[in-house]
Amino acid sequence: MDALIQQAVSGMRANGFEVAEVRTAMEARDYLLAHIAPGKSVGVGGSVSVRDTGVLPALEQQGCKVYTSWGAKPEDIPTIRQNSRTADVYLCSANAVTRAGKLVLVDGLGNRVGAVCDGPREVFFVISHSKVVDGGINTAVARIKKTACPQNTRRLGIDTPCAHTGNCGGDACENSICRLTLTVDRVPRNRKMTVVFVEEALGY
Repeated sequence: MDALIQQAVSGMRANGFEVAEVRTAMEARDYLLAHIAPGKSVGVGGSVSVRDTGVLPALEQQGCKVYTSWGAKPEDIPTIRQNSRTADVYLCSANAVTRAGKLVLVDGLGNRVGAVCDGPREVFFVISHSKVVDGGINTAVARIKKTACPQNTRRLGIDTPCAHTGNCGGDACENSICRLTLTVDRVPRNRKMTVVFVEEALGY
């Protein structure tokens, strides 16, 4: 597994990502606080990994304006998502990382993939080692469907086959949260993307 992790790290760096290797959620929190300047506006995807670090209230305490839908009123969420895409910094996770260091994201609404594709100039991904797969894009998507999606649909209270059985319902799943799939092969031009790569398992 160590060889696989190091191969993924080498791949991410070759693909233009800065990679900060840390051991714990607390170290990830401290890294983000040290690299997001006080007063910056911060957009946040609906990431359990990010929330697990405890960084969001800490960013607010150091004067950052944090746009997150966690705990927000439903009527405020569209504006929060819009502000997230125009923030100084975007903070999210990816659902899987391939052996070659490509990031794979699967969204239901598209706010996260939209922000990653054409949002804030600076993006931080909080990703744990547990999301690395020993393969390529197809292996990554299979991991997402089997591991991440069932847990996310249960957390969100969405009635899907995977929430009940752990198995993907495919195209017949009307309530699917798998509606957009993005692979970040390389960091887009004129953007800065950092992977905070955490040994401790975070999120799904």
